[in-house]
Amino acid sequence: MAKSSQSMRKYVVSSALITSLALTPVLAENVSAKADPGSSESSSSSEPSQILHSGDRGSEVESVQDELKTQGYYTANIDGIYGPITEDAVESFQSEEGLAVDGIVGPETKSALSTLSENSIEEDQEADIEEPSKDESTSQSDVVSIAEDLIGTPYVWGGTTPEGMDSSGFILHVFEQVGVDLHRKESDMWLNDGVQVDSPEVGDVVFFEGTYNTEGASHSGIYIGDNQMIHSGSNGVEVADMSIDYWQDHYLGVKSFQ
Repeated sequence: MAKSSQSMRKYVVSSALITSLALTPVLAENVSAKADPGSSESSSSSEPSQILHSGDRGSEVESVQDELKTQGYYTANIDGIYGPITEDAVESFQSEEGLAVDGIVGPETKSALSTLSENSIEEDQEADIEEPSKDESTSQSDVVSIAEDLIGTPYVWGGTTPEGMDSSGFILHVFEQVGVDLHRKESDMWLNDGVQVDSPEVGDVVFFEGTYNTEGASHSGIYIGDNQMIHSGSNGVEVADMSIDYWQDHYLGVKSFQ
């Protein structure tokens, strides 16, 4: 009977040991899962790394290469591979911007790149806004070109065509060709058309007074630079030197019709 009781106790202990060993892997696995939130499954859904360095690949590297290329630091193909060329470009950028030169794209380097990219976009937008000034320059050039083509046209009182024109008729005809409507008489042009400016630029109209017995502006010409103008005088359409005493004595001012 004593042996049977001893045998029974061994069986119970053995059974408990086996059960414990069988459950240990499951418990260990659960404890391990709770204690390691940075396991491979968790990291796969985490946010992209904030630091890029040599050996990295992917869309984040492409973005950095693109920004560096926009700023002129990276000249190779944008391939998403953070190799020696990309690293050199990063170091050049960091040196230029007064950052720590380590070839690593951390938060500070990323921020500096983003700031430069935003500034480049703003500059492009401003350039687009200022684009009409190119059209204005073209229009001024057209005004001078049309005026030059009329040199030699005879003076005709009241004329407004290439067959013959007076001083205001010459101005009226030239600006009609570029889509600008003006009053017929110089006195009305001076009072009502365009914008008065301090000094003439190429394509502006210079006005004179007292050239004959009339009130206000009585003569005009198109300024072509170097104190020269094209006007329709008694000898027809010609180039005149505004620096001579006659024109200086009768000078009234200048207006822009652009």
